[in-house]
Amino acid sequence: MTLQDTITRPETRSIGEYNPASRSAQELYGDDILLHVWWKGNPWFVAASTHRVSPQMTFADFWSGVFVPYHEEDPDFDASKGWEQFDWFLAVNRDTEPIQVSAEKTLADLGLTHKAVLGFTST
Repeated sequence: MTLQDTITRPETRSIGEYNPASRSAQELYGDDILLHVWWKGNPWFVAASTHRVSPQMTFADFWSGVFVPYHEEDPDFDASKGWEQFDWFLAVNRDTEPIQVSAEKTLADLGLTHKAVLGFTST
């Protein structure tokens, strides 16, 4: 007999339905989306960051206006090497789909949607 065998599971009680309105629903952001950005394997940024962006923003504008200001907090990040220093991917569930970023492509062109995860690793 183990301790687990001696523990009686308490009855689950409900106070009723709980269906609060989402605070991150697409409708709340107009034409913008929430984009999760994940530096896979980085010990400085261990979790994805979330940014409100326009899906029509070019990747060049995203890099200079959103990505660099946030990630330059990492002492090993060197923005002068450009985005080519990383391998980029979309994280979908537990799978990754490589993507090719370029200055003129919009975030929508890259397949980024509301609450998408844009991941990258150092090459």
